[in-house]
Amino acid sequence: MMDRLLDKPRVLIVDIGGFTADYLMMRSGRADLSICDSLENGVILLYNRIRTKANSEFDILLEETDIDGILKDGESTYAPKVSSLVEKLAQDFVNDLANSLRERMLDLMSGMVVFVGGGAILLRRQIEASGKVGNALFVEDINANAKGYEFLYKMETAGR
Repeated sequence: MMDRLLDKPRVLIVDIGGFTADYLMMRSGRADLSICDSLENGVILLYNRIRTKANSEFDILLEETDIDGILKDGESTYAPKVSSLVEKLAQDFVNDLANSLRERMLDLMSGMVVFVGGGAILLRRQIEASGKVGNALFVEDINANAKGYEFLYKMETAGR
């Protein structure tokens, strides 16, 4: 998909993983390594928040697969109040992530934001519903991060 991004003046890539959310800025198809970092905003943190809150409020023990089912397609054998709690905490998580990026002077409303990683796929509905991202592109390929870094490495070393 790099060909769709090369002509864009600014593209923020956000990889939401298990333990971290990593970001990298691209300017006109080139990585700007001065604007990249890892935030401790991975989905494992979200899972832990949801499990703790569900246990304390409803005395139930949710598993990650239960949470995934609710977030991916709304399928759940749990009471609507449990699903609502999961949805609300996921939306809060996405909003917190967007605010953390904004605090780092990264504008999500202008330019393109490319979301990659399993966490981005899981939280797509919440990201789209947040109203905090202007032009979002989601990469569904779970291996896209590795492929992208390989591509950038080849681009950077080709001129040497």
